[in-house]
Amino acid sequence: SSGINAEWPLRPGIGFCNVTNLLPYIEMPTQIIGCTVAMSTTLIAGLTIKCIAKHKLDFASFFFPPGAPVGLALLLVPVETISFFSRAVSLGVRLGANLTAGHMILHIISDFGAQMLASGTAGGAIGGVLCTAALVPVCILEIAVAVVQAYVFCMLTTMYLNDAHELH
Repeated sequence: SSGINAEWPLRPGIGFCNVTNLLPYIEMPTQIIGCTVAMSTTLIAGLTIKCIAKHKLDFASFFFPPGAPVGLALLLVPVETISFFSRAVSLGVRLGANLTAGHMILHIISDFGAQMLASGTAGGAIGGVLCTAALVPVCILEIAVAVVQAYVFCMLTTMYLNDAHELH
């Protein structure tokens, strides 16, 4: 239940920013990878502090799964530590990179269409119209990506919160 409470305010806010990013001349924080990584790092840091406050020294068990052979500790502890701290970066980069990639595709297609139209030839005019027509399904796909990425960000944050709450 703690995950649902944490996810609810995140999803509409991130979804709004993601969809608003699709408007011309508007840049929201979720399009800037530095901002998304800072946001996800802050979330993971908060979850870590919550986990340490709740579980005290038992938090260390997060890095050594229960039931694992003690002989594997030298291998498992560094891997689990890297895995735990890479969550913050991967969460933010996933959100920012997917939105940026979509913007780049839109930009490339529209620039290519504009250059074809500017060529002044009949083939250029046909190609330019086709490129412009291709922007419609790409924009629809971008809206879907924006909504799905908000969902993925919030769902992963909820899963990480559950992990911190239950120590795995």
